[in-house]
Amino acid sequence: MYHNLEQLFYRGDLDQCIIEGEQYLSSHPEDEEVLFLMAVAYHDIVYYDGHEAVYDAIRDYVIPYLRRILQINPNNQKALYNILNYPLGNEYNLMQIARIKKHITQENKAEFIGYAERMLEDPDYVGYGYDFLVKIYESLTENKALLNSLEAAMYYAKKAYADNREIRDKNISLYWIKKIYLLDHTKMVSGEELTALIDQEHTTFVSRNEYDFFNLADIAFENNVPDLSLKMMMKAIKCENSALHVHEKLAEWHQRFAELIQNGYNNPDVFYYQLIIERNYSDLLNVSADFYYHHALEVMNSHPELFAGYHFAGTYLYEDQRYAEAIPLLEKAVVLSPNATSWRRKVESEYLLNGTVSSEIPRFPDYPADIYNEGVCMSEFIEVIEDENDKIQLTEVNRIMYKQAYEAFRRYYKEGKFESDYHNDLHTRAMCCNNLAIKYSLLGDHHAAATIASEGLRYSEFMELHVVLIDALIDGGNYEEAEEALNTYFSLYGESEDYFYKNVYYRARQVQLHGLLGADDVYKEAEEVLVYAYQHTMDNLEINDYDYRDLEAGKNILEGILFEHLDSQDINARKAHYEGMAERFPQEPNPQYSLMQIYNEQENYGQVGLAARRYFQNKREFLLDAFDKAKTIYMIVKSDFLQENYQQAASVFNEYDAECNEAMDPEEYVLWLSYGVRVYEKLNNKDQTLALAERFTTIYNAEEWGYDDLVESVELAKAVVLYQAGNVKEAHAILDQVRSVADYDPIADEYKASWKKPGLFSKFGF
Repeated sequence: MYHNLEQLFYRGDLDQCIIEGEQYLSSHPEDEEVLFLMAVAYHDIVYYDGHEAVYDAIRDYVIPYLRRILQINPNNQKALYNILNYPLGNEYNLMQIARIKKHITQENKAEFIGYAERMLEDPDYVGYGYDFLVKIYESLTENKALLNSLEAAMYYAKKAYADNREIRDKNISLYWIKKIYLLDHTKMVSGEELTALIDQEHTTFVSRNEYDFFNLADIAFENNVPDLSLKMMMKAIKCENSALHVHEKLAEWHQRFAELIQNGYNNPDVFYYQLIIERNYSDLLNVSADFYYHHALEVMNSHPELFAGYHFAGTYLYEDQRYAEAIPLLEKAVVLSPNATSWRRKVESEYLLNGTVSSEIPRFPDYPADIYNEGVCMSEFIEVIEDENDKIQLTEVNRIMYKQAYEAFRRYYKEGKFESDYHNDLHTRAMCCNNLAIKYSLLGDHHAAATIASEGLRYSEFMELHVVLIDALIDGGNYEEAEEALNTYFSLYGESEDYFYKNVYYRARQVQLHGLLGADDVYKEAEEVLVYAYQHTMDNLEINDYDYRDLEAGKNILEGILFEHLDSQDINARKAHYEGMAERFPQEPNPQYSLMQIYNEQENYGQVGLAARRYFQNKREFLLDAFDKAKTIYMIVKSDFLQENYQQAASVFNEYDAECNEAMDPEEYVLWLSYGVRVYEKLNNKDQTLALAERFTTIYNAEEWGYDDLVESVELAKAVVLYQAGNVKEAHAILDQVRSVADYDPIADEYKASWKKPGLFSKFGF
């Protein structure tokens, strides 16, 4: 019966669910599951009618049904939890709309307090029990009992989560801030005692709500303890700070501190607070955007021993791209306090100004998450650098930054270092492990990468850590562990539509791994997965670039496996395979790229050019490798030349010569140039032919290569255009040189015999 009622409930047919449930309970009054379902159904059927309708349902149905369960089974924890959660939640919602209606009153409080105290007896529900006791006494405004419950809840959290700082801090903080507000509101202690309590206990307080810190700062300010106010505001500036009313409050405190400074207040941190507010909220302060820079210069002059002035003045110059001026100020800031932000901006300034990479990395005293965030900023900086050697050097520096953040997280959690901070949570610690592992992989230390990624998964579960681990294990040769990691990944994310394209890529890596483990049917598996990927691409033409990148990367792995398999077969088998793929999936670039090369082997140059152009049509530009592009263009020029499409070949050559020069090694580029020379020779363009031939010869000389058939073809082309231009003597000189080498092209003899030498009177123009 319960199953039928449950089906009605989940279909949303609550009226029928209640009717049939009531009928069933008339003959089965002690069925705890159906009683609970009725309680929920009566609540949900009026859920959208407003909080007051919900109040009536909770009073008339929910609480009575849950009471019936607890009369049958006093230890039914689901009923205990909900007989408190429903009414207390509803009371809170009503209070938000200024409707003060109570489920728990002085008359029935003993019953509900009893429910909460009963939960304290179950180890799995102790935390809920304390939470409900606090909420009950809050609702009843029984302040002494509330204070005792808050203290008891904090004591429990401290013991229960002794080994998990994040959970411990968050749980204790929820009750601690209620305690502070209670003491402040009721004046149960003096302002001096309250301020002393905040000063003593705030080091373990965490909150994502800026107003908690604003309120603590206000309490300290009202009790004339500005240093404590400043401590709270220094914590506040590290919060999200996305709302305008928060910005306004931060600006308000800037003005308060300005007044204190005028009256002689001289805490070093106050200048940092003022400067960061001026930098970020100049519009709210009605000052210019560069006001903080000039203020920072004043701080440097009046307080040369302080880090803040140099840091913010250097920051302004760094952001204004005045790197030569920024560097000495940022260097001084780092000397005074080795702050990760100052140091990172100094390193970037030095690179942008001089192209140098700093090898001196201080030990940063910053919070772990702050060092990690600076590591992320440096990673983004490295991404846009083109020089590969510089990238490697900066990646090593970046790795050390992440390693420092990683070690700072260990000190935070294992050694209890640093004051508690909401943003130094275990998820950020896991992300730090993820980024550190990536840097190890980029630098070739796959063992370290896998070790760090595995550690990160102990702190937080997220997809990227799994894929970093998988890549590190495969690339490091730990194939058995990689197979286990892949199985874990697919068990968690294999059915997720959000990660569909990532899953295709890692399915390809799984096939690759099967090959590395010696599977017999890996080529068949690769083809099956590749066909699936091809078909999906054909059926989904609007795949965005981000997803397409993963999809294409997966295809590349599978295509590589199949290429290795097919490479050992004869050319006709390879041709049949790729022509079949091209016919089934005409939108795919890889079959065309392979066919281009096969047709070239068969000297079928009409098909070479056609396949090459189809490859270009199919390949998305942002995924087109520079060398693959250059090779394809070379094939087009070569096929056009050999089919005597000289004008078309010249047009392509002229358009892409600069790109090919950049993408090709000298060995490839001279081949390209040789076709350019011969194309322009056929078009009888002497100047272009000789210019390209000169570039060709310059490369040969620089590389110290000897005379070969390629040189001979270029020399003969030079001779032809010289002869056609009337420079017969120079043409014959080249022919003589060609004919002086063994095994020369017989065409040189034909030219020698047929080209008329200049006569005795030719210089007179007869």
